[in-house]
Amino acid sequence: MLAICEDCSKKYNIDESKMKGDRARFSCQECGHIIVVVRKGAADRSDENPATQPADKSRQ
Repeated sequence: MLAICEDCSKKYNIDESKMKGDRARFSCQECGHIIVVVRKGAADRSDENPATQPADKSRQ
């Protein structure tokens, strides 16, 4: 996966197989900006997580 620093435009090639979760965070080696990358398809899986869904108000 290609990640590009938003501040200085330095490019990083990220190996998704080494990511422990759906997101990874690291500092740019050129400018120190924090870069957050999200694994492809992670946004789709977040819809399946019941904790992110609104509560059913009929149960209250």
